[in-house]
Amino acid sequence: MRTATESFDLSCPPEGFWRVYLDPEYVRALYLGALGYKACEVLEVTDSSRKLRVVPKMNLPGPIEALLGDGFAYEDHGSLDRAKNEWTWRMVQPSQLDPRAKPRKDVVTTRGTIRVTATGEGRSRRTDELVIEAKLFGVGGMIEAVAEKETRAAWAKERALLDTWLTRSR
Repeated sequence: MRTATESFDLSCPPEGFWRVYLDPEYVRALYLGALGYKACEVLEVTDSSRKLRVVPKMNLPGPIEALLGDGFAYEDHGSLDRAKNEWTWRMVQPSQLDPRAKPRKDVVTTRGTIRVTATGEGRSRRTDELVIEAKLFGVGGMIEAVAEKETRAAWAKERALLDTWLTRSR
């Protein structure tokens, strides 16, 4: 199991961040544009939850890509506790959602939180915490390392898009 944490400042108060973060247009711009995913479908959005189905474009070593397959997809299920300004999310693999699917052991699971704290003068700070667990003998640690590296790169791309989006939405 691996954990990763990242923090950065936002040019808006927490409620401004959540308004953008839950906007389906922003979600598509993030996943399909900035992150270059193969597919992103917004399944459900409320003022305190969101479900996405995504197909990432993965940069994996050959043997790991062969294990996970070319069409790896998952759902991202998240919910917002507005009183705490805390988003909790988890990756759900499609086989867990389809009662007809063959039961299979999860190879990779991820979950995390995003906390947004007001810092004054209409600004805030976002802190992401991620837990990655790969349960595959012999290569689990390698999968976790690659997933952490990809996540850190995604955070940087998201930060750039978010800065642009927040400036536009003022």
